[in-house]
Amino acid sequence: MSRFEREWAIVPTGARWTALLACLAVLGFTATFFFLPGLAERDTPLLVRLPLFVASLVGVALVGAYVLLVGYVCGDARRRGMHSVLWTLLAIFIPNAIGIILYFILRDPVPVPCPVCGTPAKKGHAYCAGCGAAVRSACLQCHQPVEPGARNCTRCGAPFTAASSSPTSPS
Repeated sequence: MSRFEREWAIVPTGARWTALLACLAVLGFTATFFFLPGLAERDTPLLVRLPLFVASLVGVALVGAYVLLVGYVCGDARRRGMHSVLWTLLAIFIPNAIGIILYFILRDPVPVPCPVCGTPAKKGHAYCAGCGAAVRSACLQCHQPVEPGARNCTRCGAPFTAASSSPTSPS
């Protein structure tokens, strides 16, 4: 499965249908507007009507993309354990797609599943809330999660050995 297929699967089916219906509605409106009998009777040149029609098709694509992006925000927020309804409403009502941009800037990382029980562990959790198994490397002194490759714990300053991510005993 490609990355596009994995990301496309996040978009809810309702958002896909809504995007299709919105595109068809906008396309139907523009086609009706450009091919009205009154407009054709005035002998409007094709060089005037064609660029306007192409611009309306670009508008149809933008409407469809906007609806699909809002659907992606909803599905992705749900996958990351965030408030999906709140982020969806922000994506819809903050104008000029700024709500969507804010979501991509402020979204939480994808939770890591526990290797033992599969319970998702959020960022900042070194141990599983369900079974207590280690999900990430943790400092042996303060038990806080540590970044891979760190030399010292950022919380208590304990040094780590080169062989593991566990801190060495202070000398």
